[in-house]
Amino acid sequence: MPNAQNSAAHTSNFYAALGDQLIHFDANINTAKLKRNASVTFGLDIQYVWRHPDLSIIYLALSDGGPGDKGTKHQLCACNLNTKDGSVGDIINSVTLPYRPLHLSIDRQKKHVLVAYNNPCFVSVHRLDQGGSIGPVIKQDINLDEGIFGHQIMATPDGKEVILVCRGFDPLKGQIEQPGALKFFDYEDGKLSFKNSIAPDHGIGFGARHLDFHQNGNWIYLAVERQSEIHFLRINEDTNNKIIERKVSTLSQNVCPGVRQAASAIHIHPNGNFVYVSNRAYLADKRSPEQIIPNGEDNIAIFKINKETGTVNLIDTVDTNGSLPRTFSIDPSGRLLIAANSEPARKKNELGQIVDLPVSLNLFKIHGGGKLEQSENLAFPNDDQLLFWAGFL
Repeated sequence: MPNAQNSAAHTSNFYAALGDQLIHFDANINTAKLKRNASVTFGLDIQYVWRHPDLSIIYLALSDGGPGDKGTKHQLCACNLNTKDGSVGDIINSVTLPYRPLHLSIDRQKKHVLVAYNNPCFVSVHRLDQGGSIGPVIKQDINLDEGIFGHQIMATPDGKEVILVCRGFDPLKGQIEQPGALKFFDYEDGKLSFKNSIAPDHGIGFGARHLDFHQNGNWIYLAVERQSEIHFLRINEDTNNKIIERKVSTLSQNVCPGVRQAASAIHIHPNGNFVYVSNRAYLADKRSPEQIIPNGEDNIAIFKINKETGTVNLIDTVDTNGSLPRTFSIDPSGRLLIAANSEPARKKNELGQIVDLPVSLNLFKIHGGGKLEQSENLAFPNDDQLLFWAGFL
């Protein structure tokens, strides 16, 4: 007879941003299945979502822009979240943003929202009142030191610094490569003061995208998009002396002809023993009339963390059975990973067959050794909207 505690349903709230819709799902952690609930429409496409750590509020970065499109309407929105049933409630308030926002987070003091923009590269800091509504923007006297394509903004675990991750650009149409960098700022009560940059080889060959902090508060793991690498550095010493200590490819094989590979999201397992990175395969020549992607790596790469040194080793890659897993999320218990295949595509599979891949959510059980076992693929075959963000809240 099964143990009653183990057989009892353990659910968590999962959300997916499909265009301007935020869809709520019940995620059954035991069975690794999703049950779709209601959705809320915001009128502008959802770029990123972040939950307040103490209050039943979520913050959404919204825009009518998208990849390659600056757009003209942009907002930061605060919205109530029902913590009992996971439903998304009424909008508390919203403020207009100057550009398309790509990422947002809340500082460690839980008093401000930090927003990162890519075009132009820019940051803004917005004060929160005690109830969590969005207050005025805080004027900053900073120079971004020629940062290019800001993609993520995060406060360090001690709350004393903020890091803006800048991706840069590959050489394009005869133009030279634009460098990437990590921009460090001293931070106090919503005010940023530029400190320094980490940009190996002046940022050339360093297309930084997203980072995550290890639970020990000292280690950073960085997904380097344009080079499909994971980089490791420490933050428990003077920033001016920080260096990238180790670089490891996120790919399991050589890049196939006709494919452009790009690493994307990165998350550390709640137990601190593993780090996961999503890989995406694009068509290298977008002018190709067939628009068929060769068999590249759209997958989740799994790395084992050495708890003594912080270095990582690739132990497995698992296909997401879709195209361009831009984002993924791990449930707080560390037993379920859900990857969001963000765009529909036509792609050659391992057998050379051409398959149509819809936008989808791919669910994986996480085993004790960190490896993944697929349990469900939930497709949105009739929807042409981008699945731009998804996560547990």
